[in-house]
Amino acid sequence: MKQVSMGKRWLAAAMHVLSLFLTFFLPLVVYFLVRKKSSYFTYHAKEGLNLHFTFFPIFIILTKVLLKIWPFAATLALLLILLETILILVAAIFTLMGKKFSYPVIRYFKTE
Repeated sequence: MKQVSMGKRWLAAAMHVLSLFLTFFLPLVVYFLVRKKSSYFTYHAKEGLNLHFTFFPIFIILTKVLLKIWPFAATLALLLILLETILILVAAIFTLMGKKFSYPVIRYFKTE
């Protein structure tokens, strides 16, 4: 990935962090708005989508299905949220530093 301005890095990092609250909706909106204009933001949007599309179904299964039959599922759901938060913060830090970061998740969207 080529060197990008600090302003673009801040915006990409902000997208990662704000996706904690807006889940996959923010990366999806960013993707559709910039996919033909900016490969840099498209890359970060796809990374965010891959993360949320991997974790969101697991979270739903833990909280809506397994919780009814297995009380420990609530603890696993909280640990999943904690792991997701840590990964997002690491991605934001790497982005600010101008380093490439890929989430260790299922690749629904190719980023390369």
